[in-house]
Amino acid sequence: MPSPAEQDPSQPNPLEEILKGVPLCPTPSQSPEMDQEETLRIIDLAEIAGIPIVVDGGWAVDAHLGWQTRPHSDLDIAINHQYLPRFLGILNRLGYGHVPRDDQWEHNFVLQDGGGHQVDIHSYVRNDQGQIVGGVEYPGDSLTGQGKIGHAKVRCIKADWLVDFHLGYPFDENDYNDVRYLCNLHRLPVPPEYQAYENALYAGKAENPWNVPPRFSAHLPQTAAEYLTLINLLDKTQVDRLSSEIKAKFLEVQEAQSEAENVTIADLVKAGLRSGVLLIEDGQAIGACELVPQATPTSEEETAPGGKHWQVRQLSFAKRADHASLFVFLLKAVINEAWRAGGTHLQVSPLDDITQPRPALPGRYDAADIGYASFFTRAGFTRLEPVPASRWGIQQE
Repeated sequence: MPSPAEQDPSQPNPLEEILKGVPLCPTPSQSPEMDQEETLRIIDLAEIAGIPIVVDGGWAVDAHLGWQTRPHSDLDIAINHQYLPRFLGILNRLGYGHVPRDDQWEHNFVLQDGGGHQVDIHSYVRNDQGQIVGGVEYPGDSLTGQGKIGHAKVRCIKADWLVDFHLGYPFDENDYNDVRYLCNLHRLPVPPEYQAYENALYAGKAENPWNVPPRFSAHLPQTAAEYLTLINLLDKTQVDRLSSEIKAKFLEVQEAQSEAENVTIADLVKAGLRSGVLLIEDGQAIGACELVPQATPTSEEETAPGGKHWQVRQLSFAKRADHASLFVFLLKAVINEAWRAGGTHLQVSPLDDITQPRPALPGRYDAADIGYASFFTRAGFTRLEPVPASRWGIQQE
């Protein structure tokens, strides 16, 4: 399913088609609040109409806990796309109108009523085998949770997946509290990032939102020693030194570009060298991602070294492979390097944990030396074909 950046401007806007008959919200509240009464009203009406919806977000956390922990600005809903027209009809009759956002598309958009109640809709597409292969791609068995809001038993995102969904993004104290509540209730491991935030919170040094700390960085190898480390990480070897030929090529590339920081992945590939990005912690390389030119059948220019299409070949973590935020941090650095080299497309064939089950909160995010599709989506990748185990890609806007 194409993302907003991939829509053909000559074709009808899919979101406009979906929202036909739904008015704009005339005066959207800048501080919306979705209270329990309105949340239950929508859930009850959907149930009466035979529309299966799954509660996501903050209300899903509270559904697991059985009580409301904090005010919620909206009600996040996961819904099969085939039921969306009927569900929008219900919201329309309740006085909800569309609130435009910059990141909206046909599978994720917001409606709000005059009282400041807001519904954030996430729709997904299933194939004939029941696998989710389009829209907002919820992985594995994440949609099978059960909880309670007020008097009502509700379908909601499973607790372990709710924690999983909090990973790979900046987070704040509300997110931390959600994760801590769920982990305590269900005896789940607290993700390393959230444990670090907790330590900083108690020390009075927590920053909101939490981001990957500055002791981490990601860049192309800038010295011969770093290039050797890149090769060792990718090959899982402990070679002591580069061959004289490879070292000479690497230094020639740097000299040709005047400074090490000017070198791109295209420069390395043109010189016949492997190209990749290092993940650094306090000056020590702890992970790497290899990039290669992507062969396409359309243009010899695009398949040549330094062309416009690139592919993630592998990822490898020597340390902190259980840190989802670092996995996504490295992916975003890789995307930037592809664009810096003049690329316009970046592809990957990860483990498709959306159509094939995996446990939530895996111990490693570089599984099979490539990683999970759901974490590539968190870095902006989308499925390229509506079939399981398809390639995933991102296109420069």
